[in-house]
Amino acid sequence: MSTETTEARSSEARHCDRVAPILQIPREVTSEIFQHGLPEDEYPKPSVKSAPVQLTRVCSAWRKVAIWTPRLWSKVSLCTRNSHFTDANGYFISNMESHVEVLRVWMERATPLPLSVHLRYTPLPWLDESAMRIEALLPVFRVMVENAARWKDLRLGMPRNYLSCALRLIQRNATNLETLNIEDPSIPEFGRLLGYKYHVHLDGDVAETLSTLSVRAPVRYTSRNPAPFVRLRTLSLQHTLPENCLHLLKYCAVLEDLSLHFCEWRGSSMPLPTSTILLPQLRNFHLSHTGYGEYGCPSNAVGPLNEIGELLDSFRSPELRGFYLLETVVGMGPVRQWAYLSRLITRSNCSLNELELNTTHIEPSSVLKCLQLSPDLKYLCIPSDNALREDDVRPLLPSLQSLRVFK
Repeated sequence: MSTETTEARSSEARHCDRVAPILQIPREVTSEIFQHGLPEDEYPKPSVKSAPVQLTRVCSAWRKVAIWTPRLWSKVSLCTRNSHFTDANGYFISNMESHVEVLRVWMERATPLPLSVHLRYTPLPWLDESAMRIEALLPVFRVMVENAARWKDLRLGMPRNYLSCALRLIQRNATNLETLNIEDPSIPEFGRLLGYKYHVHLDGDVAETLSTLSVRAPVRYTSRNPAPFVRLRTLSLQHTLPENCLHLLKYCAVLEDLSLHFCEWRGSSMPLPTSTILLPQLRNFHLSHTGYGEYGCPSNAVGPLNEIGELLDSFRSPELRGFYLLETVVGMGPVRQWAYLSRLITRSNCSLNELELNTTHIEPSSVLKCLQLSPDLKYLCIPSDNALREDDVRPLLPSLQSLRVFK
């Protein structure tokens, strides 16, 4: 008995000597290492050149570990830039079906975890409004709609008419959706936005679960039974009309970070709500009014533009700590009094910690008024051609840690 045990142990030792040291690492440790190999700032693509697919092609042992690690498969990005999507009969060509297979494989391997999916398809053939149905969308949307409850984070990037239809279908049963990022790539990054017939419609079905919403397209909250967004902490809107922004914000009582970006907004007047919108937990407010170059590029606007600061008269935010203004349109006329922010501070009875006024149109006395109302400021950014000097600012702000002057 003793001899047999000794021989068995010797055989096991010889076997371990033949196994590569890297394969002797416990499976749990290898799985953890694999997860650190995923890209941090983007969703992984189904490519043999990158994780997680790349990990399954090294050896059979790694393949087993990778396939049985659900977190490796909980995110995926499906996109294409091919302009040839349909055949002569108008049907989507067969290689688009490969995305259906990819998504099904990811779903199976990610079980029981929810999934984060990025779909970006541009350009696409024109879809007439009368044809807006599931059969007219890309094949992958059959899987998206059939499994709407599996999605945790969803990024959609496609032309306006597809976007409106796809989102409407998915929202109906997306009972676990936490993050929604919507982008219309047909909106140019530079150049004027032409007529926009379609809007992205948000529905009350996602109001209970959504925590982050980012939209680069005109959006409306048009639910028949509007419900408050009870978990929405972060909201970013671009190219949405002010009146639609205000309507949505009425249902965002727990919002903490808000970003509103308008491009050469024109209208008769700011559509003020009948009562002030209370945002009791809002801490950071980014407000931008630029030309159609969305990255702050100056624009020589033709004709009068609306004063975007009027939007601030619609809010009360007692916890507001950071306000950031970016204004690059030059059709605003001469330097003017800008009491909107000081009125917001007074109305909200708040004190800012950070203030950034990236504009050359505000009268220095208006800036001073804001500083007097915010003695706890730690960070301040003002334009260099403003008449304010550092000697004027420092005595008002004993807690100031950083003063930035931009050109």
